[in-house]
Amino acid sequence: MKTFLCALMLLLGLPGLRAGETFAHLDDTGLLLASEPDWMLRCETGLAEFESKRGVKILVRYHLKSPSEAEDKKPGAYMHALAQKLGVDRAGVLVVYFHDDPDWRVWIGDELANLFTGKPGTVQELTASEAIHNVKEAMLTAAHAQAEQAMVRAQEAAPEKKPLTVSQRLVIQTDILLEALKAKFAAK
Repeated sequence: MKTFLCALMLLLGLPGLRAGETFAHLDDTGLLLASEPDWMLRCETGLAEFESKRGVKILVRYHLKSPSEAEDKKPGAYMHALAQKLGVDRAGVLVVYFHDDPDWRVWIGDELANLFTGKPGTVQELTASEAIHNVKEAMLTAAHAQAEQAMVRAQEAAPEKKPLTVSQRLVIQTDILLEALKAKFAAK
């Protein structure tokens, strides 16, 4: 379906992903970043290089809709199930943006919990003490503040002060969040 949409966009002369272009680390099924194919390719390349050097696979997904109430009833269950499905529940990272909320969520694989929190203990202990949650929330809060500042600067520099597009905002947010995550795992 994604390939079909990309081919259709090309035929209509719309900017977007090139026909047949897929990414191992990025997935934008809702085409929120369809106007940013060069950025997507750079981001994909950067994530692949990081995985090659550090051994940490970071996946980024952009969803139009948040999980249903039933899927999201138990905290962390939706992200854990998605991380399992994508094969990063143990030794990877999953970042998901939900456009309708708008909300970012992050799953840290069990084997990375110590490195992420900077604390010893089992994943169960780090979860029970809320160390994982607290470090994740602090990282997301700091990344959000940095992204807001970057968006203000980008808006001020924009020609005719046109509002930033959804794609432009997501590029800024994603770049800053990925830098924060990469910094957490730089020592691996």
